[in-house]
Amino acid sequence: MEQNNVIVINKRIRALQQEIDEQKKLLLELVEKWYYLRYILKPKLQFEYEKIFGDLESELEEKALICSKMERKIELFFVKVNRGMRITLDVWNFIEKSVEGVSEKRMDNKNGVSNDNHKSFHTNTTMEGNDNLLQELSRMYRALVKQLHPDVSGETEFFRKFWVPIQDAYKEKNFSKIRIFYKILSNDFDNFEFEEDKIKKLEEELKELRLMIGIEKRLIERMLQQEPFIFEKNFSNPIWIEEHRNRLKEKIKLLDKQIDFNKRLLQKIQENLEVE
Repeated sequence: MEQNNVIVINKRIRALQQEIDEQKKLLLELVEKWYYLRYILKPKLQFEYEKIFGDLESELEEKALICSKMERKIELFFVKVNRGMRITLDVWNFIEKSVEGVSEKRMDNKNGVSNDNHKSFHTNTTMEGNDNLLQELSRMYRALVKQLHPDVSGETEFFRKFWVPIQDAYKEKNFSKIRIFYKILSNDFDNFEFEEDKIKKLEEELKELRLMIGIEKRLIERMLQQEPFIFEKNFSNPIWIEEHRNRLKEKIKLLDKQIDFNKRLLQKIQENLEVE
């Protein structure tokens, strides 16, 4: 009877291990697709988009920044008026300097001059202030580096493809992505004294892998519904290109009108500055 139980347990362990291997293979396929989208297709599409619309996008970005700065100045002036403050030349100069300084700092961050506070779109915000997650992130990262680094294992195919994404994910504190890479490469099921414990651990692993697969599928679906991927099929369509250029031109026209309005409002404020 006991021997039959051992046979049943061993069969269950083999079945779970086989299913885990299949799920890891599926997860790896999804990670490879994500890698292709983010590191190969996206830059290619962004280059194509910039080649066609870069002139208008640059003009739109520049005017949006001008408009934003003007609106921030107007907002600060009205805040001070509502607080009962007199709008003098000193107040005018202080607001001008403050808004321009903040704008320059943002531009520097954008251009990579100072990116200490920059957080990628892929940052897992739940990491902030969570020491346990940060420690776990570091542990998994060190294990990946130890297993993948070419000085240890040579330049494997996995290293060539995923070394940069792993470094990016670690810098971005993207816990979920680091965990996926770790899961694909790890095999932590040989250190259990009792087979029942091993089965429980394998079942938990299988459940987690299925959850990861679902998350990765949704992530890829969302990526494909965003820019620049939604433009891919239209780059060879001259009608769409002309329509999109016209949409960008309309946005620029609206910004021009808003800039003109803001300019006249700021001129009125300046004309009515109180004498010190």
